[in-house]
Amino acid sequence: MHMFHLNEEGKMQCGSARTVLRSILVVLLVACLVPDAYADAPANTAQELYVKAQASWEKGDWENALNLCDGVLKVNKRHKEAWLLKGQIFWQMKNHKMALNSFDEYLRIDPKSASVWVNRAANLFELERYKEMQESFQKAQEIDPNYPPLYKTMGVNHLLMGNFQDAHNAFQKLEQFGETSVYSRWTERMLGIISESHAPPANWVANPDSYQVVLEITDSSKTGYLVNLSSTVGTSIRFTGSADAPFRYAPNFEVWNGTMIFDRKGEGLLTNGTCFRYTKIAGDTKTIEEGQINNWRLDLNTKKCYLLGQ
Repeated sequence: MHMFHLNEEGKMQCGSARTVLRSILVVLLVACLVPDAYADAPANTAQELYVKAQASWEKGDWENALNLCDGVLKVNKRHKEAWLLKGQIFWQMKNHKMALNSFDEYLRIDPKSASVWVNRAANLFELERYKEMQESFQKAQEIDPNYPPLYKTMGVNHLLMGNFQDAHNAFQKLEQFGETSVYSRWTERMLGIISESHAPPANWVANPDSYQVVLEITDSSKTGYLVNLSSTVGTSIRFTGSADAPFRYAPNFEVWNGTMIFDRKGEGLLTNGTCFRYTKIAGDTKTIEEGQINNWRLDLNTKKCYLLGQ
């Protein structure tokens, strides 16, 4: 059973923290299990309880499903599917420490599951344990280098960490398997800002005032990602906002008081003077960079670094 695989909009099928929406199910009933009730149960009791746990989970009765999983594990501590289901449920409950513990128990039994290593990495990301996250991705890649959900998850996580080239590499690998992510296009736009090889020539000059303004937006609380906005060549979109109320250009990239122009040089190019802010995580350091766009490239005003606790 695979979990947390990203769909075409970059959303985890069973839900995700931070940048994506989580589907909330109603907890219907909490079942009380008597301690040691299954100590002398026949061997097939474990599988019967697991089937019931799955049914409760599918109904949204997460607490009862967890109790039933505990019953399974009292009969058979090495019932890996029960550990996997517990990890699934704890993920949905946003209890990432318990989810991680459950996946670790699964991997002690079966360390050759690429999907569980990916799920483990997803929880480590939420816990901001990025070095361990990368180690889990590497382990999954060693086990199955042709596993598409690995590259889909890697791409999104690196995008959220401000590692845009790494995200682009992961999405390119994903495309080799015939799959795409909407985040891939967003990452390409980010590379157009931070990478010399992807940006327009530095000597290319465009006057935003000569472009037809098709939209002016002022309320950042009522908009999504600006990368979703598109228009025809020769048009522009203007936005205001402020450092305290910025617009989201893309995941992990905020902008205010600027213009996007649509031209053959690029789609949704941010023009000179546009203010920006984004976060970059590398190793055990988080860096917040802020400044203005100059000649289609980042021109930093401030740079704040923080040491992450791993």
